Parts: sequence; structure tokens; C-alpha cells
Amino acid sequence: MVHAVMTHVQPGEVLVLTMPEPRAVALLGDLLATQARVAGAAAVLIDASVRDRSELEAMELPIWTRWVRSRGAAKSEVGQLDVPVSIGGQEIRPGDLVVLDADGGTVVGAERAERSWPSPRSARSRSSEKRRQLQAGLHSYDLDGLRAIVEGDRQPRAGDERS
Repeated sequence: MVHAVMTHVQPGEVLVLTMPEPRAVALLGDLLATQARVAGAAAVLIDASVRDRSELEAMELPIWTRWVRSRGAAKSEVGQLDVPVSIGGQEIRPGDLVVLDADGGTVVGAERAERSWPSPRSARSRSSEKRRQLQAGLHSYDLDGLRAIVEGDRQPRAGDERS
């Protein structure tokens, strides 16, 4: 079915590939990844194995995978396309927003994606401001209001004078 899905990839999509049961075979190698890249896939999330690791690393296609195996999968079983799957206890449905970075992945339901996902620019701006405050010597314990939660607001907040 990985071969079949390559005929459906739309530019900007994250391909999510799974196996019903983990097996010691790779679902994706450099030839399938080449097809995904040419089709415009933004990334590939695989709850299974890949092969051809050095070739995959050289491609400009981000790939998150659970394992690396040398043997490819057989092409004898028929799977399903565009169905909900579960990866790491998180359900991913067709149309959901899948955001992947060096720290892992986040899934936002399609029905919430437009109203709940902050723009990357605003998230970077908030991080930049907080970094500036931390570099100035303030602590996340105070900036995030944790002191008030932990200590019952007995201590001064960020910016207050200490006696």
C-alpha cells in the first residue's frame, strides 16, 4: 500500500505510514522516498522501519521512523489508505495537522487546526521574548506563575523588589 499511496500524495502533506503488526521489514527506502519527495510530501512519519538510511539522510525529505531494517517489505499484502491510525497512543485521522520537529510530533485535529494552532511567527516571538528575560536573569519559575502555585504567592513576582 505504500506504493499505492505514492499516487495520492499532494504537495505539503505529511505521509503517515503504519503496519498492523511490527515486522522486521522496512516500509520505505530511497526509491519510495524519492517518489514522495517528487510528489511534494512535506515529511514522512513511519510507525515501522525504513531502509537505505544514508540515502534517506541525503534527501531533502524529513523522515521520522521507529526503526531501521535492511530487508524491504513484501508486496503481497493489501492495506488501507486514508484511514485513522494510532501512533504512540495518539490517533491520527486523514486531514489532521501533523507537525514534526527534532523533538517529536504533535497532532491537531482537522476541526481544531485553524483556530488552535499558533502561527510559527508568534510562537518564535514569544520564545524570543522569554529567552531575553531568562538571559536577563529572570526565572521561568516566576515568569510562568509557578511560584504562586507552588508557594502560595508568598514570594515576590518577576520584577518585584526583593527585601
